[in-house]
Amino acid sequence: MLIVQVGARLPHRHGRGSASSMIQGENIAELDFNAVQRANAEMENKLNRVIRTCVEMGNGNPLCVAHDQGAGGPANVLTELIDPAGGVINIRKIKARRPNLRPVEIWCAEYQERCAFLIQQKDIDNFIAICQRKR
Repeated sequence: MLIVQVGARLPHRHGRGSASSMIQGENIAELDFNAVQRANAEMENKLNRVIRTCVEMGNGNPLCVAHDQGAGGPANVLTELIDPAGGVINIRKIKARRPNLRPVEIWCAEYQERCAFLIQQKDIDNFIAICQRKR
């Protein structure tokens, strides 16, 4: 199985998910402004089109497992995908806007409009073609 992430690139360093965990009315203006929970409708639509295309393929669906990725970052979503079997994750293959991030920053960073999938090796070329068509 291959672990594949699709969607937006890393927007922020870790620690910005706290805005979504606050009690209503306790918002701090600066935290709210810097929160990663800002919609990227274009990327969300592209990601939804990829997932929908795969699901509509019925038995030919290349997605074995799908997991939304948000404030937990790769540390959360990727470890959940590979549990309990285990797996190998190449941290430097995770796309980030800034290539100079330390591995821990990539590992704990937040992403919005991004999903992680488990895909069988035999289906990867088909999946990549779907992603390219949906841009």
